[in-house]
Amino acid sequence: MRAARAALNWSLDRLAEASGVHRNTLSNFETRKYDGDPEKVAAVARALRAAGVIFIKENGEAAGVRLRRFRQGDRVRFRPETRVRFDYGIGADEVGTVIAVEPHPPATGPTYRVQVQFERALVPFEFRFEYELVQAGPLSLESFIESSGMAMIPLSHFVPNPSLDSEPHLETDLSKLPQELRSQIIIPSADDKLRNTVEERGFITSEANPSLILMWRQFPDGVLYTGPLG
Repeated sequence: MRAARAALNWSLDRLAEASGVHRNTLSNFETRKYDGDPEKVAAVARALRAAGVIFIKENGEAAGVRLRRFRQGDRVRFRPETRVRFDYGIGADEVGTVIAVEPHPPATGPTYRVQVQFERALVPFEFRFEYELVQAGPLSLESFIESSGMAMIPLSHFVPNPSLDSEPHLETDLSKLPQELRSQIIIPSADDKLRNTVEERGFITSEANPSLILMWRQFPDGVLYTGPLG
C-alpha cells in the first residue's frame, strides 16, 4: 500500500478520504500491526485502482505497483502541488478530459505528456505527473487489454462487467451473465457458439478485434428480439 501511495504522491489522509478507511487503520496496515478487515482492504484497493494504480502480482518476481497510462476520455485534474495550472488559469478542483496522449516512447523528458481540454481552456501537452486521475474513460478493447494484460481468453469463457479499475475474472456459467441493461461482457472472437448464445440472451456487439469481442446488453434476458435480421 505504501508503494501505491508513493506512486500517486498521496498522504495517508488523502487515501483515508478516498477509501473511507480511517487513517490510523491505514497506518496499521502499512506497519503490519494489523492485517486488516477484508472489506476495508478491498475498499483501499478499489480507491487505489480508481486512481490509476495497477497491482503487479508475483510471477517468480517481486510483486509491485505501477500507474497505468492515461487514455483518451479519462477525466483528470491537476495535482494539488503543481504550479502549471496557474499558467492556464485552471482552478484546483476543475476537471478536464484527456483528448490526446503522447505515444511511447516519449519525445522528451522523463515520461509521456497529455493534452487536456478543460471548460475554460485547452491545456497543450504537459507531463503526465502534473495530473491525477478522477474518472476512467469509457471501456474499449484497447483499454481493457492495456489495463488487464489479457489479450485473449479461452473458448467458452467470458468476462462479465469488465472494468479498467479492477482485476478481470473469467466465467463459464451463463447464469453469471450480467442482467442490467447496458452491462458489458467480453468473449473470444473465435467462439461462434458462445456469441450466438449471448446474442439470443440480449447482447449485441459493441467492438471487436481478431481475438476479443466487447458486447453490451440491449434486451433483458429472455426477451425475443423481433427487429431486422442480419
